Amino acid sequence: MAARGAASGDLDNDGDTDFVINTLNEPPVVLLNNGTKNHWIGLSLRGKKSNRLGLSARVSVVDDRGARTIFDVTTSSSYLSANDQRIIAGLGAASVSSVQIQWPSGATQRISKMPVDRYHHIRRTFIFCVTREIALDGCSLWLKMNMR
Repeated sequence: MAARGAASGDLDNDGDTDFVINTLNEPPVVLLNNGTKNHWIGLSLRGKKSNRLGLSARVSVVDDRGARTIFDVTTSSSYLSANDQRIIAGLGAASVSSVQIQWPSGATQRISKMPVDRYHHIRRTFIFCVTREIALDGCSLWLKMNMR
């Protein structure tokens, strides 16, 4: 088999990574991962205006044992291929304590106690506080306004 590209993603939405290999002059090869029965959490990020796919965001998943796993949102792959931009974090027997997202703008969003074994669609949200400060993404990044 001669091939020129490969991409990964969860094709059947079951929480494990599947692969597609682009072969020359042949149909693509699809490798479905039947995985294990361990827990997982899937995250799909959506930006507010620009960067709607959340590309270049950094995601930190902390499980209930304190183990931290860090992911960068990207679709980078091989020749003429792109990976699924969703994050899949394997947890084993653990559950999720918190998820922290560092958006490309520098804003930080933190979410606690997320259910496992499913995908979560997370949108970058704006929360406006009734002070001279604007809180972005759950009041984790504060920008001073020059109000007089």
